[in-house]
Amino acid sequence: MRLAVAQLRRLPPNMQGALWLVSGGFIFTCNGVMIRLLSDQVESVQTAFFRAFFSVVLLLPLIASGKVKPWHSTRKVGHFWRTVMGTASMVLGFYAVSMLPLADATALGFSQPLFSVCVAALIVGEKVRWRRWSATIVGFIGVLVMVRPGAGTLQPGALVALANAATVALSILLVKRLSDSETPLMILTQFAIWSTLLLALPALWVWRWPDAWGWTLAVGVSASATVGQYFWVQAFKAGEMSAVAPFEYLRLPFAVFMGWLVFGQMPEVWTYVGAAIVIASALYIAQREAQLARERKRAALIATPAAKPAP
Repeated sequence: MRLAVAQLRRLPPNMQGALWLVSGGFIFTCNGVMIRLLSDQVESVQTAFFRAFFSVVLLLPLIASGKVKPWHSTRKVGHFWRTVMGTASMVLGFYAVSMLPLADATALGFSQPLFSVCVAALIVGEKVRWRRWSATIVGFIGVLVMVRPGAGTLQPGALVALANAATVALSILLVKRLSDSETPLMILTQFAIWSTLLLALPALWVWRWPDAWGWTLAVGVSASATVGQYFWVQAFKAGEMSAVAPFEYLRLPFAVFMGWLVFGQMPEVWTYVGAAIVIASALYIAQREAQLARERKRAALIATPAAKPAP
C-alpha cells in the first residue's frame, strides 16, 4: 500500500487528483450497490443510522487519542444545522438509490451544481451573471429530459433524487462556512455524532433486525462512504479543481455497469441524453467559476499596493 501511494505521488498533481477521484467514484458506486441491497432488509432511514453510527465507531480511536476533540468546538450550533441538512440529504439519497435504477439516481445527482448556483444567488446573495444562469437553465432542461414529467413516467424516486441534490447544495454551503475555522476532521466527527443522535429515534421507529449479510452490508456502507470521502478530499487536495472535477462524471458509466451486473438494470436512452446535458452545463459552470476566481485573484493582486523598499 505504501509503495502504491509513493508511486502515485511521483505522478503530476492533476493526474494524481484524477486517479484519486476515479477510484473514489468507483467506491461511491459500490456504496450505492450496498445501499440498494440493504434496502431489501431495512428502511433507508435505518441504513442512514447505520452509516452514521459506524462512522462514530471508526472515529473513536481518533477521539480517544485526542487527535480530534469534538467537545472543544466553538461552533456547535453551526455543526448542528449543517448536520440537519446533511442528514436530510443522506436519507433522501439512500431512498433515491433504493427507489431508482442505480444509473438514474447517479445521473440525477449530477444536478447538484445547478442547485448550488441557485443557492449562491438566492441565499448567499452572490452576483450570478447571465452565462451561469443560462448554463443552469440548460442543465435543468437536461433534468426534465431525464424525468420526462409529461410522458407519464415521472417517478417519486426522481423527485427524491432531486430533493437530495438540492439539500446537498445547501449542505456544501454550510460546510464551506464551517471550514473558515474548523478542520475537515472536526466537521466529519461532528457530523457523525450529531447525525447518529438525530437518526436514532426515526431508526428505532422503523427498526428491523438485519441478518448476517445485512450487518455486513451495513458496515460496508459506512466504511466505503468514509473511504470514498477520503479519496474525494485527496483528489482536490492533489490537483486543480477545474482539471480534476470532470473525472467525477465517470461515476455514471460505473453506475450503468454495476446496475447491469448486480441488478440487471439498464437505463433508458433519455437518461443518457439528459445526463449529457446536465454534465455539460455543470462542467461549464465549474469552468466559469474557476475563471472568475482567477480574475478575482488577479484583481486583488493589482489592488494590493507594492511594498515600499526599505530605506
